[in-house]
Amino acid sequence: MASLEDQVQKAVDARDIPGIILLASDVNGNFKYEKAFGPKTPTEPMGLDATFILASCTKLMTTIAALQCVERGQIGLDDPVSVILPELKEKEIITGFNDDGSLTYRKAKNGITLRHLLSHSSGLGYHTMDPRYHKWRKERGETFFIKGWSIIPRINTPLLFEPGTSWSYGTGLDWAGILVSRLNKMNLEQYMQKYIWSPLGIKSITFHQENHEDVRKKLTKMSIRKGLENPMFGFPVRSEEKVDWTDETLYDIPIADEYGGEGAIGSATEFFKILQSILEDDGKLLTSETIEEMFSPQLSEGGVKALDEYNALPFYQGGGFASVQNGTKVTWGLGGMLFLEDYFTGRKRGTLTWSGMANLQCTIDREAGIGALYAGNVLPFGDFASGDMQIKFETEMYARAVKMSRL
Repeated sequence: MASLEDQVQKAVDARDIPGIILLASDVNGNFKYEKAFGPKTPTEPMGLDATFILASCTKLMTTIAALQCVERGQIGLDDPVSVILPELKEKEIITGFNDDGSLTYRKAKNGITLRHLLSHSSGLGYHTMDPRYHKWRKERGETFFIKGWSIIPRINTPLLFEPGTSWSYGTGLDWAGILVSRLNKMNLEQYMQKYIWSPLGIKSITFHQENHEDVRKKLTKMSIRKGLENPMFGFPVRSEEKVDWTDETLYDIPIADEYGGEGAIGSATEFFKILQSILEDDGKLLTSETIEEMFSPQLSEGGVKALDEYNALPFYQGGGFASVQNGTKVTWGLGGMLFLEDYFTGRKRGTLTWSGMANLQCTIDREAGIGALYAGNVLPFGDFASGDMQIKFETEMYARAVKMSRL
């Protein structure tokens, strides 16, 4: 059988997948893997210093920032956030439709807490993922676009359910980023620079590529999967179509706001330092007690059911990027999806993992002592060929790490 490296090289050469960076290490320093494959742009090869649209991988950094605020005593995980975020006080829940098709609402009974924001159990969803928000915008005479909005009007939506009772992937981490900023009287970029990036020697992550020429110049050009009706934000389809370059940037450039749920751009190798810090429990970002909380189940029974329904979407069950096999026991931790059982790639029970819209995936497995990052920039999310390669990469990294541990 061809080696992982040969399979990846063949795939990027054929433009079956875009150029990628693959990173992995173990907690003891016995195993380390870092390789770049394929093109970064139409004229430049991928290098280990390449930067990426990190998209929802940003959520891990914002989670860490919020948990640092908890450690300082600035707020508790179960404190209502409306004291700091008055926009979230007395929110309405969309409950259904009137006979004329207009939406119906009721006031939420529960207040939104920081734990709710960090675990997607607040009731706040994403406009692009729920048609009820499309209806809500239309009734307000608004036309929603992913770019061109300031942050508060974009994310200040009604709730989809009573806080704490279910799960919906959404804007909770954007609100958490605003909370961190308001608590510390500095913007999120300044906060992360001081309390996350600088302690780890990170210099090439930012929310503002317009102010960081080194990050912008090294940015991996976005690719799209050809042959799709909506190659940016639609559902992926398994096919033999190749990837092609696009000028899509996903973010406004320049951008005034810092989206804690999706807004960072940066070096994959430097972002990996954050995974390593949490894996090693080195005390540079969080205490051991807080890290333990990150890897603890956060959802109610209703939340787990909703997460299972999300994972059962057809494209996930077909092997889309970052998919979870149907029936796998998972919940949500603080910072990502938490596995409640071992997984076929080698992941152990207790693994925390999440992904980014441009088909990136980060994994922290404390039981096996392994961290991994698959970094690509291709749309739409859930790309099948990228998903196949990520599984090959992760499976091989576990196998090699185990082999190294036996030497």
